[in-house]
Parts: sequence; C-alpha cells; structure tokens
Amino acid sequence: MLLVVACLRPPSRAAPLVAIVDDSERIARRDGDRAVLRGVGNPVWAPGQPVRLFGLPGETVALQVVVTAAQEPLRGVTVELPALEGPVRLANQGSGRFQPIERFVVAELELRRRSGGRHAGESLGWAPGAMPPGPRPPTEVPEPLIPIELAPPWADYPMTVAPGEHRVVWIDLTLPEQGLPPGVYRGELRVAAGAKELARQPVLLEVGHLRLPYAAVRTMVYYDPQEIRGVTGSDEAVRHYLQLMHRHHLSTIFRIDGPADVAAQRDELTGALFTAAHGYDGPGAGRGADVIALGTYGSLGMPTPERLGRIEQTMRALEEAGVLASRPTVFLYAADERCDSPAGPAWRTALDGSASPQVRAVLVGHTCSASPLEQRVDLAMVHAAAYNPVQAERAVRLGKRVWIYNGSLPATGSFLTDGGVLSLRANGWIQARYGIERWFYWESTFWNDDNRGGHGPYDPLLVAETFHNHHGDWANGDGVLVYPGRQVAAGRRSLGFAGVIASLRLKQWRRGISDAGYLQLCRQAGGEVARQAEAEAARLIPRALSQAEPGPAPWPQSGAPYVAARRRLFDLLHQKAPPLPAR
Repeated sequence: MLLVVACLRPPSRAAPLVAIVDDSERIARRDGDRAVLRGVGNPVWAPGQPVRLFGLPGETVALQVVVTAAQEPLRGVTVELPALEGPVRLANQGSGRFQPIERFVVAELELRRRSGGRHAGESLGWAPGAMPPGPRPPTEVPEPLIPIELAPPWADYPMTVAPGEHRVVWIDLTLPEQGLPPGVYRGELRVAAGAKELARQPVLLEVGHLRLPYAAVRTMVYYDPQEIRGVTGSDEAVRHYLQLMHRHHLSTIFRIDGPADVAAQRDELTGALFTAAHGYDGPGAGRGADVIALGTYGSLGMPTPERLGRIEQTMRALEEAGVLASRPTVFLYAADERCDSPAGPAWRTALDGSASPQVRAVLVGHTCSASPLEQRVDLAMVHAAAYNPVQAERAVRLGKRVWIYNGSLPATGSFLTDGGVLSLRANGWIQARYGIERWFYWESTFWNDDNRGGHGPYDPLLVAETFHNHHGDWANGDGVLVYPGRQVAAGRRSLGFAGVIASLRLKQWRRGISDAGYLQLCRQAGGEVARQAEAEAARLIPRALSQAEPGPAPWPQSGAPYVAARRRLFDLLHQKAPPLPAR
C-alpha cells in the first residue's frame, strides 16, 4: 500500500511544521528538532515529496502526523483523513468500534527513571552493555494511543501545541481481507488549527495483489479477566480486549482450571467473538483459539485424582463447544521458572493414565531456561536470553516442542517501554527467520503491581513504571501492552470507555508479525523469490538469540531498513501476481 503525503510548501522556522513519519518513530512532545521531521532518514516522506506506504489485504499500515508549533502556540489542532477512493471506497461507516481508518492521540506517560535492577546497566529487558538509547528521565514517553472519538479533556484533542513542541496523531489504515481490489487509492489528509488550515495533503495508497497471512508467526499473550473487570468495572472491557488483540494478530490465553472457564470464554475460544455478530471487523474474522492453556503458572499444582477428573471434564467441555475441531495446541502449564519442579513429569504420567485419548494428547509444559534437551516435559518454554536455535532444533527432532518467552536485549527485542521503539518489530523478524514456533509474553494487563516485591496499585495511564520484584528489579511497561479505557478507582485517569486502548509497543509487535507474513509468502513462492527473501531477512537480522554478542543489538535501530526490507519482499512477491486465493 502506498501512501503519499506532500506539504503545500516547505515550512520555515517561523511557521508551524506538519510532518509525516511512519510507525517506527516515537516523537515526544519536547523532543526538539528531529531530523526525521525534516525528511532526513525518513523512509516515507520528505518535504515536497509524496509519502509512500504499501500493503496487502489483511494488513494494517500506520503513519503519524506530527504538528510542531513555531513561536506562537497552536490551538484546536485537528487531523482528518475522511476516505480513500480507488477501485472501491475505504471509509468509516456507522459507529462500530473497529473501522478501516482510525485516528489516535499519542499520549505520554511519566518516565521517572530508566528500567534497572540490582546491577548498574542491566534490567529485565537488557543485559549489561545492551541498554538502548532512550530519553533522559525525568521526562515523558509517548505510549498510550487514545482514540480521538473517546479523547477526554486530559488527552487534549483538538490539540494545543506549545511553542517549539510537537503533538502527534497516529493513523491506522486497516485493509480488508476480502473485497479489496489491488490498485491505487487516493485521499486527502487535512490538518487545521481551528479555522486556520495548516496542511491539505494528497494521500495515495497502493494495495498489492496477495493477501497477508493472518498471524503469520504464532504468539501467546497472557491476560487476567479479573484484573480487567476490577479496574474497568466492566465485562464488556474483557470482550473488547480480546477483539483488539485478535485484530493485532495476537493469540491470548487465560487460566482455564475447569469447565466453567470454558463456558465463560466460549465465544473467544470458538471464534464467534471475532465476527460481525459481535461487532468485530478486521483480520482473522471467525478464527478461534489456536492455543489453550490448562492452568497457568502452575496454578493446578501437583496432580490428584480430583484434578485429573477436572482436566477430563474440561476437555469434554472444549469438545462439546466445538473448540477442538480446529486442532488448537492444548497444553497443561505445570510450573513456572522451576526447572526442578516435579509437577511436569507427574502430570505427564497422570494424563497418560486417563481413559480419554484427548486427555492423553494434552501436552505438558513449563517455563524453564535450561536446555530443552534436558527438560522432562513435552513443551519447553525457554526465556529469550537463553533460547538456542541449535538446541531447539535438536529437541524438536526428538519430538519435543520448544517455544520462547519474554524478551531481552541483545538476544531479542525488549518488551519494556524504554527498551527501544523497534524491539517488538525486530522480534517478528527474529521469530520468522529462526523458525520459532510460538512467542509467549507473560502478561498484558498488569495494572496492579501485586508481584512479590511489587508496589501495589498504580495509574497505568499516568506513569510508565509498572513492575517491581523482590530481587530489586524495576521496569517500565513490563506486563502492560494495553491500557484501561475506564478506571473506576477515584482519582485515576479515565476515558469513560468500557474497553481497552492500545500501546505504541502493541502496534510495533503487529508490524513485526505482519512483516513476517511477507517472508512467509515469499517462502511459499519458493525458488529464487524464497532465496532472495531469506537473504533479505539475514541482512536485516544478522544475529540474534544465542548467536548475539554482548553489547548493543545488532539489528537496525531506525525504521528505514525495515521499510526497505519489506518493500523488497513486496516487489519480489509481485513479480508474479496471481489472483487472491479463495478463502
């Protein structure tokens, strides 16, 4: 998809500036002069030139509109992109929560200190020497993306831009999987400050022929329904969370300890929640769960006859609901970060003794960073810093499953807010390049720091620091990929919205997963297309995982190389342009 945005005239230093950047930037309010806003190193736009974005049906392409005030403040600043006209019309319809053109105010959180731990220069998100460049605290960091239609007064939309400062509007352009012919789509981006027009810019959108695979690389993200209900006061917020994550190509898990949990999340597990009947519009429509965890973090304890019976009842409930028809991966999460736990082997023995073949087929797994060859479970979930592709491949040949969890620089990207804006984008490429079956992230709704050593409740819409433990670690953004749309606790920031809102990091992970879809399509094409695509991925990610050397991450820290790599894959795929395959 090609998006073109051209300024009417290059702004002078004395005039307000309207610039366009892609989704690889994090532009803070007080960042000062940024070369990318003048077109330097900007992969999609330069003054007087069109912005070029490209994409496939089923993909979401994003851009950011950055408005910078000169000597005088700007008030009542609005950004609009009403429609895109082409072979068909792309425009918002009705009042549905999910639309093809979505605008967000980029809000900021208080960053009081960089993430850290017991030893200087390291944290849960990076090893010594690998801390990425970042803002100097105390400052603010752009992170929550607030839908413009829901923006409360504290989010300040229409925006006020102080002299010399920036304000940013993020725009998602979601291309339908079905019924979107290839071609060029045209629109007009309008930026105004009250009655004064700041920019009126043409938008061109190039849509390719091939459909982007949904969830091209597999993930597993934990969430806590009780946490969502407790903070927002709404069951609807849980459903919206699930739809939002699904729309970002992510698979979610929660703790299923018995058949009542299956009944409570039946629509999510079957895929009914992701249909128009439930207000869903977007990629992956109707797809049910591809991964199901029985118990999480060892919640089931050691096996007993009663607990085994509960597992048998749960599997019957999943079968009766039709969930198992799509052959999801079902596993029992026996223990968490205890390699010596006897729970895994004990549960394997207990399941093998069941009369039910479906129960016997359930995998037993745990998180443990020892070599998967040594682990006495079916499924080894290995921390990113310890994941060794050679060991993983050998374990798979022996019949085991090996997944990765969390992230730590320089082995992989970091999930932390101050862990590098492109970390999660890089993870999508790493997963695709090294053939990692599934990427597990430990939590996405950690809005109460109740971990052992934690600091208790906090306002996730105000502060960036989310996590503390009894080892002395603290982290910005750890365990939080979405933010509450409503907070019922007095004094907390709230949008008054019975749902959740996305983080900038969530958008980055979606982008990396979508990039992996390009690589998947090239591999399916085979031959020279596949060979050149593999070479492109190797250039972008020269080393990762256990191959990474101490120090900074070896992959690019600016967006241009990622855009260029994806464009080359796009061009490889469209040397031949077969019609869209039947669904």
